[in-house]
Amino acid sequence: MTATATSASIRFGEGGTANVQCYVRLTASTCIRCCTYDDAAPILTIQDGPADITITNPGRGEVTRQDVISGRLLAEAVNRYVAGLERLAPPARQTADPDQPDGQAA
Repeated sequence: MTATATSASIRFGEGGTANVQCYVRLTASTCIRCCTYDDAAPILTIQDGPADITITNPGRGEVTRQDVISGRLLAEAVNRYVAGLERLAPPARQTADPDQPDGQAA
């Protein structure tokens, strides 16, 4: 299987409106972070290759009920993504347990 690299593009539509499209291909080199603060909204970042994505709320520190709803929608989408990966991934290999006789799996 050939890996597809992370990519980003800008497309201009009628009237000059810009559409930024990023395809982030999650790999071991992808950096995913969430910074939290006592007095401001958290900031979620995903960095890989040319893509640098920052997710936060539109307010300047003020968090609204709609921000919480949007965050939950994001979390639900991520949960569905992970469930899809888990369904398609090969089963995890069991590693030998050094505490078991003859290195048998636990």
